[in-house]
Amino acid sequence: MAAGASLQLSEVTKYYKKFRAVDNVSLSVQKGEFLTILGPSGSGKTSLLKLIAGFEEPSEGSIYLNEQDITRMKAFQRNIGMLFQNYALFPHMTVFENIAYPLKIRKWPKADITREVNRVLDLVHLSAHGSRYPKQLSGGQQQRVALARAIVFNPPLLLLDEPLSALDKKLRQQMQLEIKHIQEKVGITTISVTHDQEEALTMSDRICVMNNGRIEQIDTPENLYTSPKNRFVATFIGEMNLLDGKVTEIKNGMANIMIDSNFYITGQSNRSLLFNHTSDRTVCVAVRPENIRIASENGEYQTTLPVTIDEKIYVGEALKVRATTHFGKELLIKLPAVQSSRLHDREVLVGWNSEDVVVIAE
Repeated sequence: MAAGASLQLSEVTKYYKKFRAVDNVSLSVQKGEFLTILGPSGSGKTSLLKLIAGFEEPSEGSIYLNEQDITRMKAFQRNIGMLFQNYALFPHMTVFENIAYPLKIRKWPKADITREVNRVLDLVHLSAHGSRYPKQLSGGQQQRVALARAIVFNPPLLLLDEPLSALDKKLRQQMQLEIKHIQEKVGITTISVTHDQEEALTMSDRICVMNNGRIEQIDTPENLYTSPKNRFVATFIGEMNLLDGKVTEIKNGMANIMIDSNFYITGQSNRSLLFNHTSDRTVCVAVRPENIRIASENGEYQTTLPVTIDEKIYVGEALKVRATTHFGKELLIKLPAVQSSRLHDREVLVGWNSEDVVVIAE
């Protein structure tokens, strides 16, 4: 299988009449990397994928594949593999014939076609299904056939367009790992578009979060989750509690924030706040629900505050608790189910540590 290619987008913009769907996007994808473009509906992620695939041309900017300018190149000339949301398998062809199709139109010798199709059938664990038709396969098996067809001709780049949205949750989770394992084994550079956060966090080396046609943050899944750069990313990736306050002091990379006249939070300051600090600057304090715990009075947590419990929701492995602070702010708390026995009273003390807090400059 051919080694993956690098991809660079330089100041790419796409207009549909007067609507700017993609707004001055610059992006570099390394060879063999799995990058997911994540965002809500209308964020520009699908438009960006179409520009990379060659289905649309940029209004401005350039696209390079392995340092070759492909900005004005037609889709069929780019030789890119594509896995569609609906699989797009030919119903009148067998599994073998479906996978062989890209090689036949490229006029590969028959012996080479047989060898390559059998190889990818083995790769996707469908060696015994080559003579079957798509309607005789499960949804997960059809997905694997479509993936095999997308990579059988050794493309430099694989594009995935919401590839798992048609599957049920359990099968979707299984296929996330299968696709990731195959991608790593083959070493193909892969760009996936999805609105599914769990899918992005599970499969990606890096995630590009988009909103209103712009890139909000590109980072590893862990960094996106633990160190969001702005309010949008903080609220879009997972669940998050946001408390607005004012900076009173920054010391040793930690910011002290006044949330209420008698309540302060200390948390990790991001680079923007460190280098542009002014006294009384309004900031946003972000705390994940799973980092908030039921506290006692013995100082086990660096920050504690009393809350009133409004609602408890059992979700299997966890207990989601909605509570209200003494200054009127709602908090979402996510406790391990084994801690539910600690919630006897409606008035409780909750707490967290400074390393669990991110302070975001607006």
